[in-house]
Amino acid sequence: MLKEKIINLYIVVGLCILVILLFSEFFTTKEVKLYFSDAQAQYLTAEIREIKSNNLYENVIKELIKGPETKGLEMTIPTQTKLLGIELKGRTATVDFSKEIQTNHWGGSTGETVTVYSIVNTLTALDGVDKVQILVEGSKVQTLVGHLELEEPLTFNSNLIN
Repeated sequence: MLKEKIINLYIVVGLCILVILLFSEFFTTKEVKLYFSDAQAQYLTAEIREIKSNNLYENVIKELIKGPETKGLEMTIPTQTKLLGIELKGRTATVDFSKEIQTNHWGGSTGETVTVYSIVNTLTALDGVDKVQILVEGSKVQTLVGHLELEEPLTFNSNLIN
């Protein structure tokens, strides 16, 4: 009888440990750098945030779309934009946005550059991502608003960091 109770106790403890391990990702956060525009829309500045670790890449992009929390920083992605999907193959993240990233964009070559590289620099600052391919409505696009070539994956651009 005592032996049976001890075995049952071990089973319960083992199950508790298993549940904790399986669900710990949902309760943990990771400190990440989100890159937003400076007030002049010429450079990117990192804003440090704690982001939920589960679906990290998706959560990071959703936070970029929400915009900055720090005074003096500006949004880089039109708020009406939806994240349609994000996939990591090898070390390349492919991010699919709704058409609003183009149709609601404020335009200009610098504006487009800041938008694109806020996405690229934010994702490539995460472990496991070296390149980012941007899609709109599931397809590659030549540019967002006519200035920056997007047909190939892009890498971190340190020249834009303030």
